[in-house]
Amino acid sequence: MEPTYHNGGFNFCWKLRYLISKPGRFDVVTVRLAGDQVMLLKRVVALEGEEVEFREGVLFVNSEEVFEPYLRSSCHWNLPPRQVEKGCVYVVGDNRGMSMEQHLFGQTDIRRILGTPVW
Repeated sequence: MEPTYHNGGFNFCWKLRYLISKPGRFDVVTVRLAGDQVMLLKRVVALEGEEVEFREGVLFVNSEEVFEPYLRSSCHWNLPPRQVEKGCVYVVGDNRGMSMEQHLFGQTDIRRILGTPVW
């Protein structure tokens, strides 16, 4: 999630945040991958029912370009359009200067989202 968060940092997770609402676009969320020990910070870029794609590193949601002021470096990612399923969101990190193959991202079941980091 660099440059927003730095590797090796320590953050608290506000677990109550999504008990009363669903994650919104651009929220930074804590995603549980396996058990209670492996978690990642990711940014929600598309919501259920929306179509998401990358063209030469530019994010498009429902065929409209999305301005992402939090990114410091550009990328050249290409990802064909895909629909976000019901009960899911599409998450990706802010550090996109590396190739797509070096990142964990994509459609994520909302139940895997534990909360949002507390600054």
